Amino acid sequence: MVENIYLSGYLDRNQMYKMSFIKGVITGLGGVIGATIVVGLLLWILSLFDTLPLIDQLTDKLERTVQSQK
Repeated sequence: MVENIYLSGYLDRNQMYKMSFIKGVITGLGGVIGATIVVGLLLWILSLFDTLPLIDQLTDKLERTVQSQK
């Protein structure tokens, strides 16, 4: 589709590169924001469980790490 637009002459090469760069930056930023939200929600959900046998050690370690960073 972009090839057809370029070949038809509606966009010059510099404008196409600029649009591709901006699209890449926005995509990367969205990925970082999305991953931050997912990790935050995961940590919040894990903090709700205090005594799960297999996850208890992991949540204690994560809680100590978060508390030491404050």
